[in-house]
Amino acid sequence: MYSTINLIGSTKYETIFRELEEKLSLNGYLVFSPLVYNQSGNNPSCGLDKKLVLDNEANLKTNKSDIVFVVDVDGYIGNSTSNQIEHAKLLNKPILYYSKGDINKLIKELANC
Repeated sequence: MYSTINLIGSTKYETIFRELEEKLSLNGYLVFSPLVYNQSGNNPSCGLDKKLVLDNEANLKTNKSDIVFVVDVDGYIGNSTSNQIEHAKLLNKPILYYSKGDINKLIKELANC
């Protein structure tokens, strides 16, 4: 079982991130996830300079994670998330996608990684 998971994806899905944080934590995983949820889109509320800091932070979390879990509701993956996925691939991190199944099924899949 992998112990550390980095949740990445569009921060417009805060409710889903929170659900995943809770369910994964209660199943024994240490979870990294965004802590700022106003960074989506071309003109994020946090500002472009802060968005760059947060994108870099996401990559640092991936460096420390065993697995990356992409919150891609309806298959949506934005530019920042695409870049973070490429970073994870360069590090040969296993990557799971939220859109590929329900959370309970994905937790079982994590146990088999």
